[in-house]
Amino acid sequence: MTETDQVKLILTYNVRSGSESAYRRFFMEEFLPQAQALGIVPTDAWHTAYGNYPVRLIGFVAADLATLRAARTSDEWQAIIKRLESCTVGLKQRVVPFQGGFQW
Repeated sequence: MTETDQVKLILTYNVRSGSESAYRRFFMEEFLPQAQALGIVPTDAWHTAYGNYPVRLIGFVAADLATLRAARTSDEWQAIIKRLESCTVGLKQRVVPFQGGFQW
């Protein structure tokens, strides 16, 4: 992965029991718009229906590694991640080279 290649940020987590409505509202109305404002564009969302895996896998793409680093170190990102953690369990963030399609 070079500094100028597109990169993908993959978030995986489970929604905390009892927080489903608050999670959905926060994610759609605040998290996604804030991520986009920081230059992180949502590309895909997956729901695990069977197996011992995180229930949610959400993918975002950034133009390059520098854009993603700047976004993830910003106060805005830290604040929305903290709010996401309040309604989820086991949140993990991974950065991988963008390849298109499903990436785990």
